[in-house]
Amino acid sequence: MMLGLYLLLNFLVLWMVARASSATGLRLVLMLFLLGFIVGSANNLIEALFFRVLQLRELAAAAIPAALVFAILSPLAVLLSGRWNNAAGRAWAEGGFTPATLLMVVVAYEILYWTAGSLVYPYIADFYATTRTIPPAYAVSAVQVLRSLIFVGAVYPLLKSGLRGAPLVLALVYSVIGGVAPLLPDNPFMPPNIRFYHAVETSLSNFLFGLVVAFLFTLRRPAIPAQA
Repeated sequence: MMLGLYLLLNFLVLWMVARASSATGLRLVLMLFLLGFIVGSANNLIEALFFRVLQLRELAAAAIPAALVFAILSPLAVLLSGRWNNAAGRAWAEGGFTPATLLMVVVAYEILYWTAGSLVYPYIADFYATTRTIPPAYAVSAVQVLRSLIFVGAVYPLLKSGLRGAPLVLALVYSVIGGVAPLLPDNPFMPPNIRFYHAVETSLSNFLFGLVVAFLFTLRRPAIPAQA
């Protein structure tokens, strides 16, 4: 049942992204696959490896099924959204990131990550205290810098090609594909109660992070007046 819900939620969000995107055809399929696999698996596996929830030799066993899932769901979402036509689409918005806005992305993610983690930690402390050694805070923060930029990189092609309703779309991508959905199926590494608390933590913080990323993507530098 939980596996079915995992597949349904991922498909619905990919379908929504396809409907909102100005890209079409195989290009959109590739964008959705990279979005789904990176946000829904690869970026989470980095943290799982860092916190020693998974060992290096276990990464492939966790990553390959996710890659297969998104390899199937991505073309299906494009087909059923009516976006298979390879004609060039129209971009609805322009934007980009500067070093300053990327710095704000990192700061926002760190604030949201530590705030949500602090709120949920009392409920998961026993699990990590008895089964894992938590790395020092500076190391955890360093990994989140990388993860925040990976999250942005995964959605950048879609943003750059044009994405209607980008704030809500990204909020759902990060909170569902990157938050609650991966924690639904049973796995041997994390019991259901711990997955539940992590799902609440990541879905809420990632939802807000999606809003921030979309806002910073459209944030423009002030125009410089021409010299007389």
